[in-house]
Amino acid sequence: MVRIDMSRYINIRKSGNSSRIIKSFMELEQAINIETSGGDNALFKRNIMMKTGNVSINSNNLDLEFDVEFDDDTEANESEIILYNLSDTTIQNIKKGEKVTLTAGYKEDTGIILSGFISHVKTIFDDLDKVTTVKVIDSVDRIERKIENLAYVKGSKASTILNDLLTKVGLPIAKFSTKRDFVYKDGLTVDAGIMETIKKQAQVCGVSAYINKGQIYVQSISEGDDTNFSLSVDTGLISLSEFEEEISVEEYKDAVKGYEVTMLLQHRISTGSILNIRSKNVNGRYRVREGHHSYDGSDFLTKVKAIECPKQEVKTDNSDTGNKNNGLPDLSRYTGVSIVDGLASVGSDSSFAYRAKIAETLGISDYKGSAGQNLEMIRKLGGKVR
Repeated sequence: MVRIDMSRYINIRKSGNSSRIIKSFMELEQAINIETSGGDNALFKRNIMMKTGNVSINSNNLDLEFDVEFDDDTEANESEIILYNLSDTTIQNIKKGEKVTLTAGYKEDTGIILSGFISHVKTIFDDLDKVTTVKVIDSVDRIERKIENLAYVKGSKASTILNDLLTKVGLPIAKFSTKRDFVYKDGLTVDAGIMETIKKQAQVCGVSAYINKGQIYVQSISEGDDTNFSLSVDTGLISLSEFEEEISVEEYKDAVKGYEVTMLLQHRISTGSILNIRSKNVNGRYRVREGHHSYDGSDFLTKVKAIECPKQEVKTDNSDTGNKNNGLPDLSRYTGVSIVDGLASVGSDSSFAYRAKIAETLGISDYKGSAGQNLEMIRKLGGKVR
């Protein structure tokens, strides 16, 4: 064990906030005071990289913090990156309007959590520290602009208006799918921000409109993307709290419920990602609606709001539905050996009663939930079991 008394070299003031440099020395002292065999600490596995222009800043060399937002609406998200004690040359090369990416994760398992454009750069001195704050918007195309007196004729549908407004944004439409429609019998005149109006008309159509990686998505957030992450205490789950909201627009009222989830930072999670939550009180499949990744120099976290995914219904008739499993859950993408996890991965009920009903439909007699019967069920539902 090695011990270095840093207080001989640093005169720490008794009042006010300590400089970040001083704090770093003290953290170094604490780190050096750890036996070599205990050095594989999770703290030292964190890996953060910011890139803009010809500037690359790595958390292994310089201190940085961040707060990165993502959500399911059309309003521009402004994220923040805080950098400490940069050289004047580096600061001069961090320029407004430049593209910036932020990558975060653990060791080699990292991914982009922010890709956008610098909207503001400010540097101040805080005690001995030189602190540079970089504001980033996720897309220059999301900056609000007003539309004046754009008239739609009597009988116009909300879906038609929504599609027309989307073409005025100038970004490619990756997905356009609505759950319902509304007819404006007296027509509609738009005299508001284009993003604000797109958000409202999407809500009228029972869906969300959001921009992800430079493309516009109009769909129910429960459809989401294909990112599927199993979350438990073993994989980083920290806390869960239930929430319920009601959205009212035109003649519709939509109830939304789910969980606010805090986990260790997971770069794969963003709007539309699937969370298969496994905890003492919650077991289910949820879609991420909004959240943020953050690091304050200590806590390395992802916090999200995730809503319930609709469960698939089992069909027990023998009609030709066009589904290769006759309406049963399709496990063709599942490669595991647990029928419970397999059903959960596609949003189906995994209870014994539900499995017994599936077993009866598939011709698995006297279902008891044995390992052999469960493997047979996975195979018959299309699962890739060796």
